[in-house]
Amino acid sequence: MAENMAHSVNTPTFHVTIAADLKPLHDAAHAKHQSLSLLLVRACALGIHEHPDFNACWTPAGLARRERIDIAIAVDTPGGLITPVLRDTLRPLDELAEDWRELKDKLEHRRLKPADYSGATFYLSNLGPFAGVEQFDAIVPSGAAAILAVAAPSPDGLTRLTLSCDHRVVAGADAARFLATLSKHLGAVDALQQ
Repeated sequence: MAENMAHSVNTPTFHVTIAADLKPLHDAAHAKHQSLSLLLVRACALGIHEHPDFNACWTPAGLARRERIDIAIAVDTPGGLITPVLRDTLRPLDELAEDWRELKDKLEHRRLKPADYSGATFYLSNLGPFAGVEQFDAIVPSGAAAILAVAAPSPDGLTRLTLSCDHRVVAGADAARFLATLSKHLGAVDALQQ
């Protein structure tokens, strides 16, 4: 993790934040015993599908564009932060949930292999369970265009979503359009649960 973050320090990064009402998503996830993080992953995947530059990364030879949308979820462990990767995240939610269950099982039993936590095209960091974290900026890991930081709900009931982006891959207007699309998908709760 430290080595990856050290490489990321030189990434020209900018941040764009929106406020969204995630209560309907929270309620729907709770009612169906689903993971809020998986619903967020699904919304991000749909947004990336509509804005494919967020599935690219900067390389010394220029932009590398990728077809499959692989999203990593930051997980706090006793040994530090690790980011297991869900592959091909446009698949149905029940398939993603099974893959996530297997990844968490590997994580719990310390059986994750490098292939399980490398090669993501986009990252999600959800600090929503920590009350009082009203907003934060996450570091864009090497090999990704962006990372979405999800805070806890603010006293106004809205949740701040901050997108940190590699400016070599996307620009501010791209981020604004992506967040508008993401907000639309987050509001379409029934579609996310499929």
